[in-house]
Amino acid sequence: MHPDTMRLIDRWAGIPLCFVTSVWSWIKSAQKTKSDNYTKQDSPEIIVFIGLAEIGALVVAYPAIQEARKQYPNSRVCFITAPAGFQTLELMGFEKEEILLMRMSSLSGMFLDLIRIRKNFGGKSVSAIVLEPFTRISALLTAWIGASQRIGCHRFYNEGSYIGNFLTHRLLFNPHLHASQTYFALSKALCEPISTQPLLKEKIPSQMVNRLKINILEDDQKALQNRLKLEYPETAFEKIILLNANASDIVPLRKWPMDRFVELGRKMLENSTITIILTGSIEEQQACEVLLREINPDRVINFAGKTTFKELITLYSISDLLITNDSGPVHFASTTDIPILALFGPETPKIFGPMSPNAKVISMELACSPCISVFNQKKSSCNENQCMKQISVQMVLSEAQKILDKWN
Repeated sequence: MHPDTMRLIDRWAGIPLCFVTSVWSWIKSAQKTKSDNYTKQDSPEIIVFIGLAEIGALVVAYPAIQEARKQYPNSRVCFITAPAGFQTLELMGFEKEEILLMRMSSLSGMFLDLIRIRKNFGGKSVSAIVLEPFTRISALLTAWIGASQRIGCHRFYNEGSYIGNFLTHRLLFNPHLHASQTYFALSKALCEPISTQPLLKEKIPSQMVNRLKINILEDDQKALQNRLKLEYPETAFEKIILLNANASDIVPLRKWPMDRFVELGRKMLENSTITIILTGSIEEQQACEVLLREINPDRVINFAGKTTFKELITLYSISDLLITNDSGPVHFASTTDIPILALFGPETPKIFGPMSPNAKVISMELACSPCISVFNQKKSSCNENQCMKQISVQMVLSEAQKILDKWN
């Protein structure tokens, strides 16, 4: 389903559903005593995180997931996400039965999955945490599965999408915090009593030190290196530079122009020791094939859609540098020690920047940027992303060379 279609459904179906759910929640709350509504809850049987849109956010949420497990070691932690997030969550330590998938490609698939997901939580004590601020479908899911604790961001008197008043724990969204800190605050709210007051009344430190770190076994690294040598026997693989020229369809404005990647690739290949590998999803395979031919078909490898998620992380662990648009790979690569050069434009790295200490962000910081945020469902009226176009090839090349020199 196209992101714009999802936004329309979230708006025109989500608003009345949020209103009705708020009335239902108010009636239920009125039937309880004041002490029931304002005391801390017992340890829930299940804690479920909800994140449907961007898979990179699953990795960013790792410190929050660990905090929930620390607070309630006897609770089962689950995750509701889109099918694209399955392999990511598996590598994060989730069991198959703890990952509940909701297809967003069609309405019929979505409705069938909603019914199946609801059955998983029937008769159980559930606490639900919404990772996506002001996304109505995610918020509504907390009520649909019967969660007694419904934790998420609320607009209060600020700007933001209407999501009704059925969240039991309402955090004030702070645009000055990194997303990992916001997610961590949501998990901390699990221990808070039910209240309509803005949360969370404590300082949340940087979560970089608590980020997900995936240790790839040496055998896995050797297996991938042998595969590369077998499939490309004439390539030396002395230095591997990864280019991720793609970005999700949710925000196409995040893409650096393809001709810049072509020019960058050609200039980098002036160093005879460098091999370029293009990464991406299977849907991006054809675009990467065009990029390969434009740069140099003899020294560029198109690996888009040819790896599992674990193999992609392994590829990061044996490579020398990743140059990428602001997209999921920024966060996936942050689970390893690979140096990252991330290009940001319409979205601020202050909220969704890489969590790796080996990352460098290039951002022009134009007056109009950031133009997308959770307050506008990451939808901008801009059709001329100068915030990306003004990032020159020389700027990227210069930073890339600094990183390679430092690490060598």
